[in-house]
Amino acid sequence: MQRQKDHAEIQRNIVAYTSLPPFSLVPAVTSLSPLSAKRGWLLVNLVLLALSGCLMQHLTKIGWRRVAVLMFLAMVPLRTSFLCGQQTVLLLFLFALAGHLYLERQPLASGLTLALGGALKVWPALFLIYFARKKQWRAALGLAVGSVGLWLLSVGLFGLETVRTYVVQVMPWSLRGEGQDPYNLTWNSISAVLHRLLVAEPELNPHPVAHLPSLYAILHPVCQGLIFVPFLWLMGSESAGDGREKLHWGTFLAMLLILSTQAASYDFVTLVLTAVLTVGYLAPRGRYGEIAATTVLYAMVCFPLYLWAPHSATGWQSLLAVPRLWALTGLWICLLMVSYRSTSGPPHVRRKSREAAGFAAIWLALVIPAAALNLRHVRHEFDNYATRLVVAPESYLQTDPAAAGDDVLFTMTLNDSYHTGVVRQGLLDRLSLGADSFHPAFAQGTTRVELASITSRIVRFSLDPATVVPKTIAVEAEDAEKPSVSADGRWLAFIRESKGRGSLWVKNLQRGQDGVPPKPLERQLSPADLDVLEAAFSPADHLVFSARRPSGSPTLFVTAAEPGEVIPESASAPRRFPAISSDGRWLAFSQLEGSNWQLWVRDLATGAERRLTESDCNSTAPAWYPDSKRLVYATDCGRSLGLTALCRIEAVP
Repeated sequence: MQRQKDHAEIQRNIVAYTSLPPFSLVPAVTSLSPLSAKRGWLLVNLVLLALSGCLMQHLTKIGWRRVAVLMFLAMVPLRTSFLCGQQTVLLLFLFALAGHLYLERQPLASGLTLALGGALKVWPALFLIYFARKKQWRAALGLAVGSVGLWLLSVGLFGLETVRTYVVQVMPWSLRGEGQDPYNLTWNSISAVLHRLLVAEPELNPHPVAHLPSLYAILHPVCQGLIFVPFLWLMGSESAGDGREKLHWGTFLAMLLILSTQAASYDFVTLVLTAVLTVGYLAPRGRYGEIAATTVLYAMVCFPLYLWAPHSATGWQSLLAVPRLWALTGLWICLLMVSYRSTSGPPHVRRKSREAAGFAAIWLALVIPAAALNLRHVRHEFDNYATRLVVAPESYLQTDPAAAGDDVLFTMTLNDSYHTGVVRQGLLDRLSLGADSFHPAFAQGTTRVELASITSRIVRFSLDPATVVPKTIAVEAEDAEKPSVSADGRWLAFIRESKGRGSLWVKNLQRGQDGVPPKPLERQLSPADLDVLEAAFSPADHLVFSARRPSGSPTLFVTAAEPGEVIPESASAPRRFPAISSDGRWLAFSQLEGSNWQLWVRDLATGAERRLTESDCNSTAPAWYPDSKRLVYATDCGRSLGLTALCRIEAVP
């Protein structure tokens, strides 16, 4: 994503694509320039916001002025959504439209509308539970059929492998609150607070109250169950009047937000619908005290209270750094009390009913498996803390290591850009090359990296940071990414991208005795049907590379730097990130097992393979030290999906 940002000349330091469903990319597809597209999307959002206001006014009949005031109280979420070009105003419109259709006795259309929201962000699809509880099977059918249809469309647009990767590898991390930095209190979520209090991480959270990940694994589903199950019981399955049905619709939406593990400020645009529907229920009944409490708490949720929260809070002080969470909790309690007072039938009868026992069983059925999965996840997740290569709190990401003797070069992410980092004797230096730099490679005393601007190019320079100035940097290949250099320095392999697909190329760096470069200088090695991801040289100048065919999983291939046959491996599981030891005997790679990439090593002489990691997290991008026994690799254990740190491991006894 950072590379494509550079190619598009978008003037932001750091960009990323959060863990959203693939279909959420569809609104972003345009031939316009980035700024023109953002202006167009802003106009679309203003129209959608006006339409949402019309729907909410029609649903509640509380008057335009009240609807406008409640919208204005969400000024900060709306501002952030407009500024960042988010899709939350579209979601607000879809929630309001679905509610309107549902109350107008068009349940199938309501379910189909929410299916579109669920294709953009997962949580609208959870209204399937709402429909099931209300026994609105036509609405549930519409949501289910619409969701299946849109996911099949995603397969057609982006390929089966993209959708499978999201469902199998990405979604589980998001549900645990680890799709992005799980210790960041700006999420103001239950998951972030529990991570901050109970899970240690050398860079992201070095000072928790205590390192008790098993307690976190149990408390998180317990807290979510205590929010989720009681409200399902409280709202009942009987057909409610229009007023109570609107109240339940808005309260269920608020529940999804408080259950969210990483809701950003712009996600609370959808809370406008909750506020309007709640006020619309209470106003005709003259319950003005509850209107005031609900409105104040809703305003506090949307107000930028974080400006007065302590920054860099540690330990128990973390509880003071999540004011939006406490305001949202207060709002949730207020909404529960309103729903409780609107419940039909004597409350003591409901408490003693069989239904109460049934929902207690549902709570246990949800919490126990979730806690068991969490306990499995944290079992070996923190084993590699003792082998971390470097602690760099200012760096969000460390990946793509390359050994230069006992030194290690790698890609690191700082606030301003991507840099090339160097670890020498435990000390960290970073090389600023004037642009985003990725994928360092080292051979024969020379470093090569990819520099990204309008295009990507591979440059070379001396490893000594003191000599890294523009005059000493030489361009070695244009329109080239991810360099890999043969041990003798003769060959440079790289990936050349076209329309999102990579092809493997090799360049002969050796000149003849007359100083004239050979012909042809560059040559494509991979066939046209392969999308190449990474490549590595063996000491014998053979290349092992990972690639995938259309809609297929990645696997390893072997070819020669000189023109030769491309031979695929016959592996039963997807494989990536090959690395061959300097003695030519060992091949390290990552293999996908379940939902995680695990590190493996193969004896090329005997073919015997051995797994090196077993944690419920990803271990990728291995690189050999010159002794052909140790590996340095990237891992997101104890962190978030893809937010890796570097570790060492003894790969060969």
